[in-house]
Amino acid sequence: MRFTSQDLTQSIVRILSPGGVTVGTGFVVHRDGLIATCAHVVQACKAGPGGTVRLAFPATGEEREATVERDWWRDPGAEDVAILRLQGPLPEGVELLPLGTSPHSRGHDFFSWGYRLADTFPGGLAAEGKIQARTLYRDQPALQLLSNQIDRGMSGAPLWDAQGRRVVGMINAFWETTRHQDAWLALAIPTETLRAVCPLLQLSDLCPYRGLEPFTEADAEFFFGRERAVEHLLERLRQEPRFLAVLGPSGSGKSSLVRAGLIPRLRRGAVPRSDRWAFIVIRPGRNPFGELEAEGLSDASRGLVEAVRNWQRLHPKAERLALILDQFEELLVDCPEEIRREFVVQLAALLDSPLSVTVILVMRDDFYSRFAREAKPLVKWLERGLANVPLTLEPDLAT
Repeated sequence: MRFTSQDLTQSIVRILSPGGVTVGTGFVVHRDGLIATCAHVVQACKAGPGGTVRLAFPATGEEREATVERDWWRDPGAEDVAILRLQGPLPEGVELLPLGTSPHSRGHDFFSWGYRLADTFPGGLAAEGKIQARTLYRDQPALQLLSNQIDRGMSGAPLWDAQGRRVVGMINAFWETTRHQDAWLALAIPTETLRAVCPLLQLSDLCPYRGLEPFTEADAEFFFGRERAVEHLLERLRQEPRFLAVLGPSGSGKSSLVRAGLIPRLRRGAVPRSDRWAFIVIRPGRNPFGELEAEGLSDASRGLVEAVRNWQRLHPKAERLALILDQFEELLVDCPEEIRREFVVQLAALLDSPLSVTVILVMRDDFYSRFAREAKPLVKWLERGLANVPLTLEPDLAT
């Protein structure tokens, strides 16, 4: 389904000058309240790295403040990217736009939504056109656009690829041109540049054939054949909403089952009130505390209980925080022993705390014995919330 203008307005913001005049557009790129816009838009607000800007959410009518992240700022003469962090949680009803890659978008139609500087249309206006080519602008990669519906008020607006059904860029420049009758030339910053500036951003193309790569939440519409297994996980969570261990053989699709099957169902309320849950998904690897912090759980290394308590204080609309620890065997194999022991102890303390949390652990079943030896504080939880994943598709759906 192609996004409509209303769909995009659930994800964009108006960037406001100190006097309340719209100077540009931005859009939500991360569930932790990160918003992408152009650096020159921020400068038009008389702000810069470390400063604050005022913005408005058309989806809710709220005006809020956001901090300009120092580490994710690139000057207008270079990449021209600013990443803003909303002060407080995202308003209810605001949606995250999926980001895709741009190399295959040439010749595709695009759709966008943004604001005119004169505020003649305070609700914003749509823009459509065609993605013509990849080029360079100020020695930086850019997407060349053909449209007569873009002006400066749309700087920072998302570039929605109608065929790829993902955002593939961010509009940042335009000129009137005589090359094409009644058309203007505009440029957009590719999503790859946004991710290079802010590594937290994830790009996921719309493709039903994932090969050996696991399905993610962005691929949920193509994930099928495991309905019975997903329902089994949901039933286990209904019985014990605090903990779930998903174990299965290598290649059984455990990660896909949880990311593309279970999480979307939970977001739709398959477990009572799970539509009010928030989710943080990581692979623990060598630094589980750092992975959690990178996904928005600040100060996790100082203690998970206090970190989750502070997170919930900042996100009061989320009734429960679900931590998904994918490929947990990495913690047992790759993580330094001291860090692993501390993480296991902290995780057990979190589960024993009165905080509203759910921990979903995904692990290969041949690591069960090692888990029992090296993660003893969690064994009692494993016995309470264990679900085994079969290697094959359900018989009535397998081919």
